Amino acid sequence: MGNSGGKAKISKEDMQFLQEKTQLDKDSIQEWYEGFLRDCPSGELSQTKFIAMYSKIFPSGNADNFSQNIFRTFDTNNSGTIDFREFMLALHVTSKGSPEEKLAWAFRMYDVDGNGSIEFNEMKRVVGAVYEMLGTEAGHSGKAQELFDKMDQNSDGLVSQEEFVEVCSRDQDLLNILQGKS
Repeated sequence: MGNSGGKAKISKEDMQFLQEKTQLDKDSIQEWYEGFLRDCPSGELSQTKFIAMYSKIFPSGNADNFSQNIFRTFDTNNSGTIDFREFMLALHVTSKGSPEEKLAWAFRMYDVDGNGSIEFNEMKRVVGAVYEMLGTEAGHSGKAQELFDKMDQNSDGLVSQEEFVEVCSRDQDLLNILQGKS
């Protein structure tokens, strides 16, 4: 693959896919792509690099745990790296996605073992990571318990994606916490 100083071209499939999914125009996608390749010449963003980027955004707190959770959620094919397509989708969902898309994404972030439901310990881990990133340690285990009790509507000790989405979409405070806005 010799690239003789020309502009990096995104594949047709990726371009079409991303235009459809993100509603961005070709030029914007191309611009993002070039920026992505400047940061990741290999076209793959490693977890280490991702965490470093994220820590710049949240310098006050410890973003490691949180960005690991986010990375895992974005790495949809579990390859251990994020490619441009995964990166753009992630960016889109977290900034412009519908509330439902954001919640489905948040659910995947909390479902650490990927088994389709959230246990209390998973909730505690992620809620803790959010507070840690924001640089406020105060009272997050109580918050996790409160969130969990709210969501576990049938009290089976597990929160399904339906329970999660239903409770969150009715609760603005909850949405803010899940999206890491204090």
